[in-house]
Amino acid sequence: MKGFKPPETNDSPDLTPMIDVVFLLIVFFMVVAQRMSEQYVELESMAIASNSDVKESPPSRTIISIDDTPEGQKFYWGMTEIDITQVSWVVKKNPEWKVFLRVHPKVTHAVVQDVMKEIGNAGQADIIFGTWQVAG
Repeated sequence: MKGFKPPETNDSPDLTPMIDVVFLLIVFFMVVAQRMSEQYVELESMAIASNSDVKESPPSRTIISIDDTPEGQKFYWGMTEIDITQVSWVVKKNPEWKVFLRVHPKVTHAVVQDVMKEIGNAGQADIIFGTWQVAG
């Protein structure tokens, strides 16, 4: 017997799948980079409405505030404390004024809904909402 000769094999790894994955990653990042650059389109100039008008003094508003105190919710018309049943009376005094409803962040939505119902009962549907920041 002549010497044993092992069969010839190709022991080098097959790189085809790895090349496919790298190619797909390159395509993926090229598409993502294109989409990202589309999000940040620079605007040369913004169109300005020819009939826009900034009023020197805003129209009068009925300001109603709801505050959350340890004793419960308190309602104010301007600086005057009122009862929730007086809200519709206050709004009816100046029906052409918008209502600015300021609400403490801890007041529940159910209370705000009750006040909105009173405002609606007074015939007003134009309400501007606002809140204030609580320190701490």
